[in-house]
Amino acid sequence: MSLARTARALARLAAQPCGSSGGLPALSSLRPAQQLVSLWGYTPAQGFAASAAAAQAEPAAAEPPAAAAAAELPPVYTPLGQTVGEGYSVQPKQVFAVVEVGGTQYKVTPDDVIVVEKLGDVDVNEKLRLQRVLLLGSAAETVIGRPYVPGAAVEAAVEEQFLDGKVLIFHKRRRKNSRRLRGHRQPLTTLRILDVHGIEAAPEAEAAAAAAGR
Repeated sequence: MSLARTARALARLAAQPCGSSGGLPALSSLRPAQQLVSLWGYTPAQGFAASAAAAQAEPAAAEPPAAAAAAELPPVYTPLGQTVGEGYSVQPKQVFAVVEVGGTQYKVTPDDVIVVEKLGDVDVNEKLRLQRVLLLGSAAETVIGRPYVPGAAVEAAVEEQFLDGKVLIFHKRRRKNSRRLRGHRQPLTTLRILDVHGIEAAPEAEAAAAAAGR
C-alpha cells in the first residue's frame, strides 16, 4: 500500500468516534507512529520481532512423506564379499519377488537368470544382495511394499559381465553432404537368483514341488 493511501485510511479512521468502552484518545491528536500503536497495539518493529520469535518457538515441521521415503531409500544392491564355487546349485523355492535393478523391475524366483544394466563394482561369481524389493509372493500370501518391502532382499550371484550386440546409429543431414555412422554396445550383467528373503513358501506348495521332483 502506498503512503498516500495509508494516510487517507488513517484520516478516515481518525474522523470516526471512538467506542464507548475503548477509552482511547482521539487518533487525530496522535502522531503517525502513535496512531499505529493505538490501532494495532504494536509498532512495525515489534511486530517483526514477535513474528521472528514465534517462528523460532514453533517446532520443526515434519518432513513430507516423499522426503522421508527418499531419505530411507535402500541401495540398489550390496556386495556380500562372498563368492560361489564352480558348478554350484540353487535350491528351488516356491516363492517369487519383484525387484528393481537399474530402473527396471524383474519378477524372479530362485534359480532364475536375469540380465540387468552393468553393475560396475562386482566381479564374476561374487554374491550380492538386491534390496529394492517391491513385492513378495507365495501360494499362501502376497506382501506389497510402499514402495519397498522393509527387511526383504533377493540374493544373487554374478554370472557374466558382457557387451550386448552392436547397435548402429546413422545420422544424415539433407543437402549438407553430412553423414555419420556410429556403433554402440551396451555393457550388461547377468545375475542368477540364489534366494528370496522375507517370505516363506507355503507347505502345500513345497510338498507338491517335492512330489513333482520325484
